Amino acid sequence: MTGASPSPVVMALDRGDLPRVTALAHKVWPVAFDGLIPADEIPKIVGQIYAVSQLEADMDAGHSFWIAQVNGKDSAFCASYKENGTIWLKKLYVLPEAQGLGLGTLLTDTAIAHFSPASEIALFVKNDNVKAIGFYERTGFTIAREAPVVMGHMHFTDFVMTRPLPRPAPELS
Repeated sequence: MTGASPSPVVMALDRGDLPRVTALAHKVWPVAFDGLIPADEIPKIVGQIYAVSQLEADMDAGHSFWIAQVNGKDSAFCASYKENGTIWLKKLYVLPEAQGLGLGTLLTDTAIAHFSPASEIALFVKNDNVKAIGFYERTGFTIAREAPVVMGHMHFTDFVMTRPLPRPAPELS
């Protein structure tokens, strides 16, 4: 007999939960950016952008955070906000062992449901992150433009990828 696949659980986070995001980022980033960012720079970047104080500032600025758990283990996280009718997917990372379970899509859908209505969802992705770009393309995103990004002393080029969202049906009276 084969076991049932695990059912993920998504939880909205409050300020007290933000250290969980920091802990996941320290696990995910070295794998996600292996070969894309110098290995000695990854802890510095993570320490800067995933410091609890920075995540709290993001939350104060209107960002919402979610964690997905599989079998009770924190396995993925997402942060998102809405600006001028666009939902921005600011952070979306899944532990390597949890990839392929639908967590990225589940968290993206959670952000869309939270911030709808909106005309589109958009994100920044490092322009040479082929794996992430492939995931986003498979889920309906297209490359809209390039954008320069600076993290500390590191300069990158990101793609801005977008996906139109369906308009809500008009309410019948």
